[in-house]
Amino acid sequence: MNFTATVLGTAAAALLVIAKLQAAPEPGRDLGNSFAGTNVVSLDRTTTGSIRETGATPAAVRLIDLRSGASCKVAGSQPAPGGFEPVPLGTDCAASPELSKVSQWRATGDGTLEMADAKGRTVMRFMPGDGVLYESVYPRDALVTIVPARS
Repeated sequence: MNFTATVLGTAAAALLVIAKLQAAPEPGRDLGNSFAGTNVVSLDRTTTGSIRETGATPAAVRLIDLRSGASCKVAGSQPAPGGFEPVPLGTDCAASPELSKVSQWRATGDGTLEMADAKGRTVMRFMPGDGVLYESVYPRDALVTIVPARS
C-alpha cells in the first residue's frame, strides 16, 4: 500500500511539473530564442531597406530548353501583368522547337508567365521555379527554364 501511494504521488508530481513546463509563458516576459541562446531583436527597416529584394526582376533573362540544349537571352525586363506584348527573343531561340514558336508573352495575376505564338495562342506556360525564375508547366513535355542572364 505504501509503495502504491508513493508511485501515485510521484506520478502526480511529475504531471504537475510537466503541465507547468508546457504552460504558456507569462505575459510581458521576453524569452528570446532559448535554443540558440540569443535574444529576439526587432528589425530596423532603415537598415534592411538597402538589401535587394529576392523577388526582384532581373534586367535580362535566359531561356534554356533542356531537351534541345538551346539557350537564348531575352533583353529587357519581364512583361507587366495584362495583355500579350512582343517578346524580344534572341536569335538562338530558333534552335529550340519549343521556343521557335514564341513571339509574345505576358505575366498573369497569379504569378505565371505565358508565351504565345503570333496569333495569340498560348504555346508555353511557366510557374515560378525552385532555384530558377520560372519552369515550364505547359505543354507537359516541354522542359524549359528561365534564369537570370549573366551580362
